[in-house]
Amino acid sequence: MVIKKRDGFDLGPILKQLTETRTVNQGGSVSYPIGTREKFESYFITATQAEGKSAAFVGYVVKRAMSAEQVLDEKKFIGHANRIANRLESNRKPMKVVFPVWGSKGLMGDSRQWGGVRISFDVDIKSRFLRRAQRERLEQIERRGRGTVLQGDDFSNLPLAVCSVKAINAFDAFELAESAISTELGLYSLIFSRRRNLLLSGSSERPISTILLAPHMTVHDPTGKLFSDVFWFNPWPNGQRAVSRTQDDVKKIQESVATLRKQVRKLPWRSMAELALARHYEAFSQKDLEASFLDGWRLLEAIGGGAREKSETLVRRAAWFFEEPLEWTQYGLHLMHRRNLISHGRPVRADDNEGLAFQMKEFLTPMLLAVLTNPYGLKSIEEFWDFCDLPTDQGNRNKKRHILNRQLHLLQCAAKFRR
Repeated sequence: MVIKKRDGFDLGPILKQLTETRTVNQGGSVSYPIGTREKFESYFITATQAEGKSAAFVGYVVKRAMSAEQVLDEKKFIGHANRIANRLESNRKPMKVVFPVWGSKGLMGDSRQWGGVRISFDVDIKSRFLRRAQRERLEQIERRGRGTVLQGDDFSNLPLAVCSVKAINAFDAFELAESAISTELGLYSLIFSRRRNLLLSGSSERPISTILLAPHMTVHDPTGKLFSDVFWFNPWPNGQRAVSRTQDDVKKIQESVATLRKQVRKLPWRSMAELALARHYEAFSQKDLEASFLDGWRLLEAIGGGAREKSETLVRRAAWFFEEPLEWTQYGLHLMHRRNLISHGRPVRADDNEGLAFQMKEFLTPMLLAVLTNPYGLKSIEEFWDFCDLPTDQGNRNKKRHILNRQLHLLQCAAKFRR
């Protein structure tokens, strides 16, 4: 089964309302009262899930399952959704998504595989595919207006990454490819990013990450022809300057990234770790550093506990990985308070944004590295969270040695870590 109901949801009442609200006509067309279709679609996309599938895939399935027949209950709806999903799975088409990668010159090469996506960083610029893809991309820019796409900057000479993927449409292909390449770039953003806490005045709209996906990302068929005239681009900061790296720097970064990548692939919670890497890249590649700070906090929520974990618990667990956990708990509470102020619309000094983004990255990095490397040999992410809840001082640990064997194992891991 591809499509499942998300835990905690009861589709019955909304399906009953859907049945009473819209009409499936003969011939397959569907009639909705104005403004209701989007509400139902949005709900069912949230209430269903499909591991490893893009939001575009799930949305496509949901829209068609909603109109499969006039009267729907939960069993019928999930059944139709899986029938449609399985048919789509068997009809996926090969596509290639082209990403210009800014700041990666001399650093990235060879190919990588994340999920069902193969990323090539060393595509032959003279290959038939790339020659046609480049031509079609330039023609698209001219059709749409160069200024609106590239915002005055020239990205024509950037290294290109080509993601090969099978997908149901261009939107599905882009989402799968973007998730895969963001996972790979997450390794680099974790190992090597801007180090300084504050920059010169006027530079606060520069991302922390030094390797970025540049504007104008496109989807092609295997020949290089544009699969769709749709393109994607992210807001781009003006005046970006690439970081210069020595050969020694490059070698150290490549070795560290390769080691971390190998560790991630062996994790008991690998899918969660890959998602965390993608979210790290997405958080710290933004030019809006308030958004970076908030997305950094959301990453802490994702790796620090279950869906309903208290913020104070997340702070305490993240602080556990520092040599001075009591002091870092206070820094974490400071970040939690600032996050609450921003989330509730309270005034926060705008010139604090860059400092907060760097502090958030610094605070979550030790815990994130432990999640990605599992140096204690833990068997589940829940066991990892239990590990983070252990006392930080040896005296309190000794008092707990009469408890469960599993906790004894965790305590021994904690003692090893502290030494």
